Amino acid sequence: MQDPVTGEELTREDLITLQQSPRIAFPRPPTHSSVPSLLTALQNEYDAMVYETVALRKQYDSVRQDLANALYTNDASMRVIARLMKERNDAREALASIHTSLGVPTTTSISSSSTTTTSTAPGSATQDVDMTVQGDEQVLPRSLPPAVMEQVDATASQLSSERRARIKRGASAPYPTPATASSMEEREAINAAHRASSPGILALDISANGSLVLTGGQDKSVHVVDRASGQVTAKLQGHSKPITAAVFSGRSNPAVGDAALEAPMPAFAVSASADGSVRTWRRTENDSYELAHVLETYDAPVTGVDVHPTDSLVGSASRDGSWAIHSLENGERLMHVPAPAASDDQGTGYVYESFAFHPDGQLAATGTADGAIRIWDIKQGEQSAVFRGHEGNVHTLSFSQNGYLLVAASRDASHAKVWDLRKLDVTRTIETAGSGIESVRLDASAQLLAVVGRDVRVFGGKSFELCATWDAASCTCAQWSPSDGALLVGSLDRSVRVFVSS
Repeated sequence: MQDPVTGEELTREDLITLQQSPRIAFPRPPTHSSVPSLLTALQNEYDAMVYETVALRKQYDSVRQDLANALYTNDASMRVIARLMKERNDAREALASIHTSLGVPTTTSISSSSTTTTSTAPGSATQDVDMTVQGDEQVLPRSLPPAVMEQVDATASQLSSERRARIKRGASAPYPTPATASSMEEREAINAAHRASSPGILALDISANGSLVLTGGQDKSVHVVDRASGQVTAKLQGHSKPITAAVFSGRSNPAVGDAALEAPMPAFAVSASADGSVRTWRRTENDSYELAHVLETYDAPVTGVDVHPTDSLVGSASRDGSWAIHSLENGERLMHVPAPAASDDQGTGYVYESFAFHPDGQLAATGTADGAIRIWDIKQGEQSAVFRGHEGNVHTLSFSQNGYLLVAASRDASHAKVWDLRKLDVTRTIETAGSGIESVRLDASAQLLAVVGRDVRVFGGKSFELCATWDAASCTCAQWSPSDGALLVGSLDRSVRVFVSS
C-alpha cells in the first residue's frame, strides 16, 4: 500500500482508524459540486413543483365542476320528487273525498254505467252492470249515452276556446262595468200579470237577446213577456203547484252587449214546480209557446232546473235526493242519479234545493238542504267534489262565465260565498244587509254580481266591491240582460223591476 501523495510504502501502523456517524450526509455527486449545477438542479425542482401545482389545480377545478353538476342534478331531482309526491297526495285526497262524500268505503267500487255498487272483497271480482231491474222497474244507467257524451265534449271544447276572447272584449256602453254600476237606477217596472189571488214572482229569466222575459209565479203559471212593450205574449199553464224555477234555452253562454241582439229567440222555455214535474215549452210559428213535454221523474218538489250549453239537454234536481238529464227535443230521460241510501260520512244529505250547469257543460252543481254543494261529472253521473260550510239550504247558485267561480247562498245566512273551482275553496265571503238572501246572479261579462235579499246589491270587480244598493224588501229573484246589462228583479208584488245604467 502506497501513500497516494508521496508514493512511499505504508504500513498498518501508518493508518488512522476513523469512526463515521450515520447522520453525516454522503458527498454530493460531482454534478452538484459547482454553482451552475446547483442552479440547474434547483430550476428543475422548481419547474417540477410548478407543473404539479398546475395539474392539481386542473384536477381541483374538474372535481369542483362535477360536484356542482351533481348538486344541481340532486336539487332538480328533489324538486321533481316533491312535485310528484304532492300530486300523488292531492290525487289520494281527491279520491278519498269522492269516496267519503258518496258515503261508501274506499274499497267499494261504483260502476260508471250502473246504479248498483259492488264491494270488492277478497276473492271476489267487480263486474259492470249495464242496467239493473228492481222488481218490474228498469233503472236507467248513471251515464249519458256515448253520442251525447261526444256532443258535450265538443261543446265544452268550443266554448272554452271562445269564452276567454269574448269576455276579454267585454261590452260597449251602456253595458255597466264595476266602475259605472254605481250609476244604475230603476227605469221601469214590468207587470207580469200573475193572478192577484196568489201574488208573487218566484222564478225569472230573460232571453239571450234581451227581448223576452220569463216569469214563474206563486199562481202556478209561467208567463212570457215582451220586454219592449210590456205585454204578456204567452201564459203557460199546467202545473198544479207554485213554480220553483224557469229558464230559457240559449242562455248558457250568451254574447254580451250589441252582439247579443243578434241572438235568436229561445226555442224552448222550461219550468219546474213543487208538483214534482218539469215542463218544456216549444216556441211556435206565431211567436208563442206550447207544451212540448211533461217530465215526471221525481217524487218530491223539483227545486232546480237549467238548460245545458248544448241547448239540447235540460237538467233538474229534486228534494227526493235525485237529479236527472232529459232531452229537450223529445223529452227522453237520458240519465237519472238517485240519492244513496244514507248520508255521507259527514252527515250531509241529498235533499237538493238548487241546480246549475257549469258554463262548459261538463259539470253540474246541486245545493242541498243542509248547507253543502255537490259538484257532479254529468257524463258519468259521479260526484267530483263537495263544498261544505253554508248555513241552511243552498237554494241559489250561479257560475261565472269564465268557469272559475261559483257563487252560492242560503236564506239562513247574511252572506254569500264565492267558491274557486280551481282551489276547491272559498275565495270571497260577501256580506249583505242580513239573513234572507233570495238570489245570487253573475252577469254575462263575469264582472258584476247581484245579490237579492232584504235589499238589492251589486258587487263588481275581482274583489267584489260593493257598487250599488237599492231597497227591495219584497224581491225574490234576479237575472241580468246580456244585451244591455240591465238587472231584472222579480218581486212578490207581481212586477219585474228593471235597473239600467244611466
